[in-house]
Amino acid sequence: MESVKKPQILIVEDEKVIRTSLRKLLERHNYCISDAVSVKAARKNFNLNHFDLIISDLRLPGAFGTELINMAPDVPVVIMTSYASLRSAVDTMRQGAADYISKPFDHEEILSTVKRVTSELDQGKRRRTARNNLLMGKSPQILKIINRVQKVAPTLAPVLIHGEIGSGRRTIAETAHSISAFSKQPFVTINCASISADQLLDELKDQTQKTLFFNNICELPKTQQAIASTATNLENIRVIASTEQDLEALSNLGQFRKDLLYNLAVIKIEVPSLREHANDIPLLIEYFIYKYSAELGYSVNLTPEALQALSEHSWPGNVKELQDTIYQAMLLCDPGEAITAETVCLSNKHDHQLADQSEEHWADVSLEEYFSNFVLQNQQQMTETELASKLGISRKSLWERRIRLEIPRKKN
Repeated sequence: MESVKKPQILIVEDEKVIRTSLRKLLERHNYCISDAVSVKAARKNFNLNHFDLIISDLRLPGAFGTELINMAPDVPVVIMTSYASLRSAVDTMRQGAADYISKPFDHEEILSTVKRVTSELDQGKRRRTARNNLLMGKSPQILKIINRVQKVAPTLAPVLIHGEIGSGRRTIAETAHSISAFSKQPFVTINCASISADQLLDELKDQTQKTLFFNNICELPKTQQAIASTATNLENIRVIASTEQDLEALSNLGQFRKDLLYNLAVIKIEVPSLREHANDIPLLIEYFIYKYSAELGYSVNLTPEALQALSEHSWPGNVKELQDTIYQAMLLCDPGEAITAETVCLSNKHDHQLADQSEEHWADVSLEEYFSNFVLQNQQQMTETELASKLGISRKSLWERRIRLEIPRKKN
């Protein structure tokens, strides 16, 4: 697998003759092209942040092409328009377009503009600062999430993001913030496992407009949950929360306030595990190799056997675990060397055993029964960190539940 690919360009144009002509022109000059007939179709069918450049007509059915600027804030957008006046050009540039092209255009003008815009970009720097791209992918599950984020981000409705550790919950929160009305205001992360009531009250008393991101709100103590519920009703605060546990189940057990649950779940986003969109793994690997090649100053390739091993692994730590695995493998390689299956050193046997236990044996027991049995059966061969990771909770939460459920630690 090559670490650097040819530039990915999306053409958004409703006139088939122009769209086809432009596609063929750019493909002849070694660009990788995708196309769509409208803003809606582009948003539905593609992860817009995957592209290196978007070329769009200004006047499209349903929405202006300039809307793509906010939908893909990390991607330069070149606008094509038949209404070539100084005013329309200035307005387009003010909205954040990288450039504009007047119709009818000649081939040399298009090629010159595309070459200049792509060459001016510091691709490595832009991508390294673009929210880690943990949501990169083309699978229906990822496109559905991106579509929902783009719809709800401009509103101030609370958002609840549910998913496993490392699946990209924070990435979704940061993406929603970056294209919201509060995008130029602070994005404040609340560490729910450690924040005190006084610290949380101080955040609410501050009248600054901001987004509060409650990271893993399932770990927020009951006394702080009442304060968090108040935050969802303040006009100067946009609340986004993530959780690795089912809040409704916790609420039924009396461990989570129902009023906070209802206030948060105005918009709910379910994040799939990497196992559920495994067809995105090759694309993610490609991106991580690209990213770390820029950081380390050398590139590596990936053997077919390594790609197969990575694609078949169950990834309990999801995309974050995949990212760390690629980084570690590249650090162990010499410049120009290939990452092999031995380098990544993966095994699925234990993960499959755990999956069988959770899906078959424990299907009809309560959350607390499942937790107790899982810990007791696996703590002899697993560390506390590994146990917490498999259960999708923090080590602090694991320790607290041990105490509450009176589960003894393993004997050394």
